Amino acid sequence: MKFVNKNEFEPSDFEITAGECLEMRRSTPPPIIIDLRGSEEYTKERLAGANNLPAEFLEDNLMQLPPFAPLVVYGDSNEGSQQAIRMLRDNGFDEISYVDGGYEALVAALRADPSEVFLSDLPEVEWAGKIEEILDLKVRPALASDGGGMVINKIEVPKVYINYQGACSGCASSTTGTLKFIQSTLQISLNYPIEVVAV
Repeated sequence: MKFVNKNEFEPSDFEITAGECLEMRRSTPPPIIIDLRGSEEYTKERLAGANNLPAEFLEDNLMQLPPFAPLVVYGDSNEGSQQAIRMLRDNGFDEISYVDGGYEALVAALRADPSEVFLSDLPEVEWAGKIEEILDLKVRPALASDGGGMVINKIEVPKVYINYQGACSGCASSTTGTLKFIQSTLQISLNYPIEVVAV
């Protein structure tokens, strides 16, 4: 992402490649990714972890977006994404970018990356094991560092039911920030719209 003079910019100054978006998506914390397409398109297929805010409703919902968090938008066309960037910039958002080529470019980049895992490509009998693997690698160590933990209660994909342990069981953020972290980690790692439910 390029940083430019607030009063002198072109939307294209905020263009990133699909590969750059995916790299940012793996960072901690990841940026807020906004899918500008219509809700019907979003429901049918989307980048796991992306939030849907159709372009026509963006201006009326700017207050829902944190002004200091990195934002990445994508849509069906660069033109629509550039209009969104201009609107965001005009309303004080600074750390913003859009994906060149939109959703189609993201799908192509995901499929071309051998390190990406697609839960839906695996036999269903392997899903629980793969979910446990991601939790062991990326979630449980983070929880343990704060004296907490979690176990899976049951898996009924797309829902994963968990029980908190240790410090997490009494933590106020266990139903908000921690839950969002676990869900986002699973979605991004497995490219699947997993929903995590704390029991």
